[in-house]
Amino acid sequence: MAAVDLLLNFAALLMWLSWRGVGGSETAGAAGTILGNLRAAETRIQPRWGYLAGLLALLLGRALVYRQVGPSLYWHPGWSAGAVTVTFRSDSLPRMLAYSFVGFGWFLLGAYTWAVGILMFNRPPHDKDGVTRAVRRQFGRLASLPAFLLVVLPWLAAALFWVVVGGIAAMERMLTPLQGWPHLFQQSLVVGTAIWCLWRWLILGILGLHFLNTYVYLGSHPLWDFVQQTGQRLCLPFQWLRMGRIDLSVLPALVVYFGVPTLLSTGFPQLKVWLPGLPHWLDWTQFGALPTIFRGLPWH
Repeated sequence: MAAVDLLLNFAALLMWLSWRGVGGSETAGAAGTILGNLRAAETRIQPRWGYLAGLLALLLGRALVYRQVGPSLYWHPGWSAGAVTVTFRSDSLPRMLAYSFVGFGWFLLGAYTWAVGILMFNRPPHDKDGVTRAVRRQFGRLASLPAFLLVVLPWLAAALFWVVVGGIAAMERMLTPLQGWPHLFQQSLVVGTAIWCLWRWLILGILGLHFLNTYVYLGSHPLWDFVQQTGQRLCLPFQWLRMGRIDLSVLPALVVYFGVPTLLSTGFPQLKVWLPGLPHWLDWTQFGALPTIFRGLPWH
């Protein structure tokens, strides 16, 4: 069921992007034709409301299916906000509806967080590849914001997301009761920080493809241009591990860019098996620093 839910989130994301008009415009007159020479090409805007209707139908439909199938499979889905996981009872239609919309909302926020990461990794003038240009077009003027403001955008969106969802979840007793608004505010700060940890999966993919492309020619494509230049930039602090044709800078880059966020968000549950003499005060390394902080709130 978890795999099906993930695939449906991807399908919903494609519907959202189609509604937003990613690749959705056409020209009335192509260059080089008689019509194109006689007048400027016009932009024909295709109606896209059908994609939004399809998206809503998908989110509503899967909630109904989860309500019917979930109890018989003893499946009660959990929505993870990085620092905390909220479990939804599948025998309740309102909660399945909430899970469907909240789950996709967080998935969509994660996709935009990845897009912000691409803009962060490839700042001007290193933003000439096709992938980065496409992301810049989607963000419009926001893409020109200073780097520190771009970093704040996902954090702010995730914090506000939690203020709404976390507050309702606490009122519905799906979480431990809140001890006032300061408690919810502190939770939102931690959840907002956790959204940054999603960049580790983007970086893992970029560095993995970059390492492969370093030793295997994969052809000429805008994607490989993006992977090559972004991977080189991410590995720049470790360029001292480049020795002629041998490039090992990817390895420490993975440890830093993937290992540290993992330690913050989920930790390493097998750490005590690997290190049985681990002191008690390092237990947070098993479960993640942010979940440990979240459980310890509120701070007075």
